[in-house]
Formats: sequence, C-alpha cells, structure tokens
Amino acid sequence: MSDFTITIVGTGVIGTSMGLALKQQADPPRLIAHDKELTISQAAVSKGAFDKAEWNLVNACESADLIIFAMPLNGIHLTLEAIAPYLKPGVVITDTCRSATTVQNWAKKLLPDHAHFISGDPLVTPNGVGYQHAHANLFKGRPYCLIPSPQASEEAMQTVVNLIGLLEAEPFFLDAAEHDGLITTMEPLPALLGVALFNTLTRQPSWRESRKFAGRLFEQVSAGAVGNPDAVAADWLASRANLVHWLDRYLEQLQQIRHLLLATESEPEPLAQLIDKAVVERYNWQQDYEAGRFIDPELTIKVEPPPGFMKRWMGLGR
Repeated sequence: MSDFTITIVGTGVIGTSMGLALKQQADPPRLIAHDKELTISQAAVSKGAFDKAEWNLVNACESADLIIFAMPLNGIHLTLEAIAPYLKPGVVITDTCRSATTVQNWAKKLLPDHAHFISGDPLVTPNGVGYQHAHANLFKGRPYCLIPSPQASEEAMQTVVNLIGLLEAEPFFLDAAEHDGLITTMEPLPALLGVALFNTLTRQPSWRESRKFAGRLFEQVSAGAVGNPDAVAADWLASRANLVHWLDRYLEQLQQIRHLLLATESEPEPLAQLIDKAVVERYNWQQDYEAGRFIDPELTIKVEPPPGFMKRWMGLGR
C-alpha cells in the first residue's frame, strides 16, 4: 500500500464508490473515511472501500495529501473552517458539489496559501444515496467536470486529473460560471419542478383518491421531492440566479402548452408537433447518454497513469 494518504469526507454512494475504485489499484493509497455518522464510515470500511474510519474530522484530514469532499453543499463551509488550521503544506482538496462558484469562494476565503483547491463534479447517476449502492465502476467512462481555481498550482491540478484517471472517468474542464449555469438545468431545476408538482397535487382535496392512480411516471417526475430539505434548499439558493432564469423559460413553455390546449379543440396537430419534438429530442439524448457520447475530445485529457504511479503520486507530502 502506498504511503500517499487520501481522506474522503462523506461515505455515501459517491465517496464509498471512489474508495472502492482506488482500492482496486495494484498499489492503492492509504484511504481514510470520515462521516458525521461513525457507523456509516465504519460500514464503508467493512465494504472494503477504506483502510480506516476516523470519527474526528481534524484527525482524518491533517495527515492527508489529498482530501475529497463527497458531501452536500451545506456542510462544506463548516468543514473548511474546521480543517483549515491543520492542513499539511501542499495538500490538495477537491469536492463533488454542484455549485463550483460558491465552494471556490469559500475555499479562497478560508484555506491557507499552502492548500490547493480544485472543484470537481462527477456526472454519474447512482441507484441510491447510501454506501450500500456504491460500486467501483460508478465513474467508469463518465464525464468528470474539473473547475480549476486561479490559486491552484499546476501540480495540484495534475493530481486531481490523475485521480480521475484512476477512477476511469473522463475529465474535462469548465469555468465555474459555465459549470453552474449548465448544471442548474439538469439538477436543481428538475428537483424544483418535482417539489412544485407534489405540493400542487397534495394540497388538493382529491389527493387522497388520486394518489392511488400514481405509477412509474409520477414517481419519476416527482423524484425531486427527496433528500435532506436543508441540503436541497442550500443547492437551490446557491443556484438562485440561474434557477430563476430557467424557471422563466419553463413558464414560457407551460404558457405555450396551455395556449395550445385551449386553441386546438378540433385540430390537435400543433400540440402533437410540440410533443413530437420533445419525444425525438429525449430519444436522441437517451441514446447518447447510454452510449457515453457526451465527451468532447477538445475538452478532455486522456489519462493513463504510468506503472508504479501510486508510489510517487506527484511526490506530494513527501
């Protein structure tokens, strides 16, 4: 086992899957798990994803060469505050959050000059949120966004690129504003629509009976109404400007559909055309998603760590 130490803060499906993938290496790093629930991090150790579960956050991070935040946005600020005075020189820190701008601003404000922060966002779709759903191939072939901060060194950036290579993901680069604008349409906006749908229906007297008719489609569309409310609210507020922009566009589409419903009692063709466009676009997206055709060669770096790479991973912490 290499003496390069990685601490993963948060042992849900993302953090535990990372541990499992890294443990598959011929010479894996030393992996430390921290979670606010010790029993959860201990379970992740039992699953084979980590060498040790450390309940004390500072103890978990102070000897780490690389720290990965695999946790909700609303926990990161406090975590950065807690560990900042104890970080070793040259440590690299990355995250897996959906709001790069917010976290980068916190990191710039709170971290010492000798720590390097790189925002990360793996574009994966786990089957659940807990460590029970973790598997080593979760990141394989999937895009992994990297958002460098101006303060991060080239060596720190390469460390995170190499990490992504070991996860067998495909790294590509965006700036923070571009990333946050794009991700809003695929995460906070659908979640918001699911919450709005559920609140609309459950407030009606008919809900007691209509809920009996709910099936797979309703379950999918309303899936945004899940998770920790504080964490979800933090994500929405961090994306406030982008979210309002896309809500306005969505409301325009709803108004168009409403107009067609009222105007096409005898002629359904305009409404059918609107639906057909969505059906075709969704089919094309689904085909590309399943085939992994989202990687832009101009934005990616092919990473193939050399033999013995884990033994001298950037030489950091030596």
